[in-house]
Amino acid sequence: MLRKISLLLLFVVTSIWHYAATPVQKVVVDSAMADTLRISLITCDPGPDVYQIFGHAAVRVQRSGVDAVDLAFNYGMFSFGSGNFIYKFVKGETDYKLGVYDFVYFMPDYVYRGSTVVEQELNMSQQEKEMLFERLLVNAEPQNRVYRYNFLFDNCATRPRDMSVSAMNACGEQVVFNEPDTVVSFRDIIRHYGTNYSWLIFGIDLALGHDLDKATTWQEQMFIPLILREACRDAVIVDAEGNERPLVREETTLYDSDIVPILPPTPWYLSPMMCTLLVLLLGVVVTIIDVRRKRVSRWFDTVFNLLFFVMGCIIYFLVFCSEHPATTININALWLTPLAIIPVFVPYISRWGVVARYYHIVNMVLLTLFAILALCRVQVINAAFIPLVMLSALRSYNYLKYKK
Repeated sequence: MLRKISLLLLFVVTSIWHYAATPVQKVVVDSAMADTLRISLITCDPGPDVYQIFGHAAVRVQRSGVDAVDLAFNYGMFSFGSGNFIYKFVKGETDYKLGVYDFVYFMPDYVYRGSTVVEQELNMSQQEKEMLFERLLVNAEPQNRVYRYNFLFDNCATRPRDMSVSAMNACGEQVVFNEPDTVVSFRDIIRHYGTNYSWLIFGIDLALGHDLDKATTWQEQMFIPLILREACRDAVIVDAEGNERPLVREETTLYDSDIVPILPPTPWYLSPMMCTLLVLLLGVVVTIIDVRRKRVSRWFDTVFNLLFFVMGCIIYFLVFCSEHPATTININALWLTPLAIIPVFVPYISRWGVVARYYHIVNMVLLTLFAILALCRVQVINAAFIPLVMLSALRSYNYLKYKK
């Protein structure tokens, strides 16, 4: 049974990449057959893997008649096998591409993992559908299909929306999305969809800073496919005369799952808060021993600050080098700095003791500034950071007390 499932998945993945890499010049838009076009927005519920927890979206184009087609235009194609993928991902230079393939190959993955799939047929005029189809085909040409992925502003959900809206705008019609009353930030939305993935949220809260806490517009929230689905339900198309009609002509559930295909919450004993509390507890025990012996346990400070150094290098790389949004202003850069390399090596060199002392003085100042900014809610911080910040302050105080 497992062998059959593996072969099926291999066939589906291979087929998708084959069609995604195949030029689509042979597919043409015949204006005489434009009235047979049917264009829909496809939205898929989240899945269990980290890259699936926000769901997915695509465009479906159907045309009946002699030259019938049923295509999926998928802006979420990427490859882990591309050169330096991890480095490019961290730097914000991840390239995604538009894949075009028969819609029959789109569904199996979501059915297999148990994600509900909803189709919303767009209530576009024939001219608008023809224009959108032409633009999608041009966008799918080899020289155009690759684009610079941006998780918040340019992804698999925003591209289908923007392509559809621009086609209607070009024909003199406007799409109006009804703004909700509630105001949320990007971080609120991400935390909502990542509730069960506490370590993912820990990493996001660490890497993404102040800009993630800004209030979002309704259109900005549509980077989440399920929010895009909800927004389209209430949206209207307004023509040049001011007449309105619903954006969605018909909504159909292509696959209705009776399960929630996401992982269960992280057990409390493996959560980031519990882990950082245990680290703090260990640090307190070591510090108590240091107080009794009137000394500094250099081995503990070496391991602890080496961890801070690695994390600090990542934070500073994101702040100064990454193209990711919401990384430029990040107050976590105050308690996690590459300067943490100093207490890793300097305490073992007796004549450099003053350097370590100055480091711990600076560290205390930075930790105090971080605490003030956090209390003023300049940036929302993860509660699991607090034990680490407290331990850093405790070890700096311990060093300054016994290394006068």
